[in-house]
Amino acid sequence: MIKPLLQYFLRLFYPAFKKILPYEVYAYLAVGAANTALNIFLFVVIYQCILPQNVMHILGLNLASYTISLIIAFLVTVPTGFWLNRHFAFDRQNQGRDQTSTQLGKYFLVVLQGLGTDYLLLISLIMITDSNPTIAKLVSTLVVITINYLLQKHFTFKVKSL
Repeated sequence: MIKPLLQYFLRLFYPAFKKILPYEVYAYLAVGAANTALNIFLFVVIYQCILPQNVMHILGLNLASYTISLIIAFLVTVPTGFWLNRHFAFDRQNQGRDQTSTQLGKYFLVVLQGLGTDYLLLISLIMITDSNPTIAKLVSTLVVITINYLLQKHFTFKVKSL
């Protein structure tokens, strides 16, 4: 039920972007924006409203609350991101259910790289430039989105040539 609704909205707004973006890029940006908005929303809510904004001691580790927020938001948005990308952005590349586990493994590697990059940029912006964690998260997300699109297109959902 949700898939036809999302397809309807993607197709509804695509004519406005048709001259400047191929459908695949448009769909990736649209579903990616939705998943990224969910990720940022979760990060902000967890960091600003749920966790204390200081270092927390978990399993003998001293973790900043923004680090915990980043991890929780990541864990929630990995499955939603895979589903959205597989069914909307790279739908033509899916040639059967037998590829799902392979694509999921590749997807996880790419988003794990994204998490590492996101974390390093987040920490760098916070510690080196003394940026606000929420602003730092927005900046790091823009960098990660670009890298992830290229990796998802050319690695995770790559079409095999015949």
